[in-house]
Amino acid sequence: MPASFGDGLDVIYLVKSTKDQIEAVAHDIAVEQTVEVTAPLYSDPFISTNVVGRVVDISQVDEDLFQVTISYAGAVIGLEITQLISVIFGNVSLKKGIRVKEILPSATLADRFAGPKFGIAGLRSHIGVPDRPLVIGAIKPLGRTVDELAQFACGLAGGGLDLIKDDHGITDQAFAPYRERVAACAKAVAQTNSETGFNTLYCPTVTGPADQMVDRAQFAKDVGAGGVLISPLVAGWDFMRAISKQTGLPIIAHPALAGAYLAPDHGISHGALFGTLMRITGADLVVFPGFGGRFPLTREHCREINVALKCKLHQIRDAFPVPAGGLTLERVGEIRSVFGNDVAFLIGSAVYERSPDLAANAAYFRGLAAAWE
Repeated sequence: MPASFGDGLDVIYLVKSTKDQIEAVAHDIAVEQTVEVTAPLYSDPFISTNVVGRVVDISQVDEDLFQVTISYAGAVIGLEITQLISVIFGNVSLKKGIRVKEILPSATLADRFAGPKFGIAGLRSHIGVPDRPLVIGAIKPLGRTVDELAQFACGLAGGGLDLIKDDHGITDQAFAPYRERVAACAKAVAQTNSETGFNTLYCPTVTGPADQMVDRAQFAKDVGAGGVLISPLVAGWDFMRAISKQTGLPIIAHPALAGAYLAPDHGISHGALFGTLMRITGADLVVFPGFGGRFPLTREHCREINVALKCKLHQIRDAFPVPAGGLTLERVGEIRSVFGNDVAFLIGSAVYERSPDLAANAAYFRGLAAAWE
């Protein structure tokens, strides 16, 4: 087998194939993800040596299941996140039985991408929380007026939550227009912080039309938002990088549409999707369904994501895991046993349901996260 390209990345795929066909299938992936032409058209020595992906390892995992490592040159990927994603899982995503297991960028390639602006240590310093888990509340539900949403923001901030995010579906609807809503909620949180001494960050949803997203994020910053929420699989991965660069704000990544990638024998693994890719593209906090909630992720899936978000990845900073999706107040300790203290708990409906006093509910949630051993 040839050696890896030293300046690019290796991708480990799990591939369903028969033993007599796996070498041909692996070679097809390497070609499809780079030159995507027939052999006579890449026979030029420069292209065949420096552009076509290299199959560097094939090993059998199970009957008709193989682990295939393919190396891609840094020159093929260039400086663009869009091309990075396309090379990792572009055309072959349209085929069957191919799953991205791990993404292993070289140090040279990692240097090209900024990754999270804050990371775990930086965000802790920014918020002023040195060691306990972070706590996040969500302004919801969709359909409430601007005034109602601002009142919810005030209550959540009054309980001392570290971050408050919009529900990802609250964007620019007629009953709560973007600019009016974001300005009102940011003002409510700032006023509450001035009264309580807390440092709650308000993080509005900025996912929207491509030609408006960066402007929406800048507007949010201008009126006092402390971060933003983006659904990168809906809007496009590169918007996290662009908005982080423009605003300098912490980025929360929402998992909308991620389920389309998570089939057992096709797509992208939980660790690669919610971990490696989210870090490379700039998320400081990554929301995903926690185990035992209303979505079918398991404890092992969550462990895999946790490792991928925190493991050494050259100079790219780590990021906070944010398990969510039906997390109840009583399960904080159980979830913490998987993620440790470097986790951000996101509670949605449960913080509203405990009692009519939203600030008291938020304070109770904050206390649970801080006190559980």
